[in-house]
Amino acid sequence: MKYWWQQFKRQPTRLVAGGFAATILLGGIVLALPVSASGARIPLLDALFTATSAVCVTGLTVILMLIQLGGLGITTLSTALFLLFGQRASLSTHEVVESSFRVRPEGKLKPLLVQVFVWTVAIEAVGAALLLPTELDRLPPLQAAWNAVFHAVSAFCNAGFSLQADNLIGDRANPAVILPISALIILGGLGFSVLTEIGGSLWTRLRGRSGRRLSLHASTALAATGFLLLLGTLGFWAFESGNLLRETSLPSQFLTSLFASVTARTAGFNSIAYAQATTATIFLTIILMAIGGCPGSTAGGIKVTTVAVLFARARGHLRNRRWTSLFGRGVPQMAVDKGAAVVALFAVLVIGGTLLLSAVELRDEPHVQTPGRSIGMLFEAISALGTVGLTTGITPTLSEGGKIVVMVLMFVGRLGPLTIAVAIARQKPAPAVRLGEEPVMIG
Repeated sequence: MKYWWQQFKRQPTRLVAGGFAATILLGGIVLALPVSASGARIPLLDALFTATSAVCVTGLTVILMLIQLGGLGITTLSTALFLLFGQRASLSTHEVVESSFRVRPEGKLKPLLVQVFVWTVAIEAVGAALLLPTELDRLPPLQAAWNAVFHAVSAFCNAGFSLQADNLIGDRANPAVILPISALIILGGLGFSVLTEIGGSLWTRLRGRSGRRLSLHASTALAATGFLLLLGTLGFWAFESGNLLRETSLPSQFLTSLFASVTARTAGFNSIAYAQATTATIFLTIILMAIGGCPGSTAGGIKVTTVAVLFARARGHLRNRRWTSLFGRGVPQMAVDKGAAVVALFAVLVIGGTLLLSAVELRDEPHVQTPGRSIGMLFEAISALGTVGLTTGITPTLSEGGKIVVMVLMFVGRLGPLTIAVAIARQKPAPAVRLGEEPVMIG
């Protein structure tokens, strides 16, 4: 036991991975107990699948707790409990928690945790209050309050769990439901560091002072998020105007298109049946799911800032510049290298996950007989790895082997491919000398 604790202390990423794995296992066991089911007991594998989905972001109470745990992070909550009981966190724990929420760690862990919890409780409370009037129109007060809180937490933590049988399909033309949930998803996907910067800047301006300009990270996150929301909304409207949106009003078309763009970037709620969408919409959704939200947020994916930095590097290369810049400011080469590593690992996992799902689910069927399910496997793999939760209808039909593959992808996606790679790699000291270089043909 002492050996394993020493290993965790040396490599905090293993503590993060172990914490999430233990939470999923415990949550799955609790969900499989008779007390968590209103009817027949849930099979253990299905319970683990639900727990993994919830972390990767009766039984409903357990699911809500798992969603909140997944959204804030196991390490964040465990560190907060240590501090609450007067214990001191190690330097490595400081580094892991701060790097999850800040661009530049400042060594001030307690104020950071307070900010994270305040932002979380405040945003979820406002979201629940906005959703409550609609729920009161159709449910008794206590059940309406529970539904409002559950959906607010699920939206802010980008989990996508809904208490309604059709998710949000029945409310897709209802702005009182779609707009608050969209706002919660977007705020949860921006990240706590961006929210803190925006809040600080607005507070300074309200006091009549000139606020500091936003950091490069916050500027990039906001610009990339806005661009992807606009691209997704226009793309969905263009691809579905003759299909799913054909017989709906213009306001309803806008709400449905906007929500499809918002939720695809790792939220998991759905206001349409993706099995009925066009192939172009499926591919657009796959792209949005792969990109995901912002670092330090409740969202998954390779992250919008990663994509922005790599596009900036490509632009600089085409202009024969040796450096990378965004918004008139330079980007460290280390960030470019890390972004390339994240994309490479994500691509390997997508290819491997799709291959495994296809081998398990379609091993005896000719491709010509399964054209829809073939693209569905890619959709399923990226949805799991991006911790989105959307499906073209394949998830309920997966075999036990397919569910295990999806669970592993969700687990890796929630922690991040790079975190998993660092956690399982053997740490070796950097070589004292630089090796000789030789040219390699690229492209």
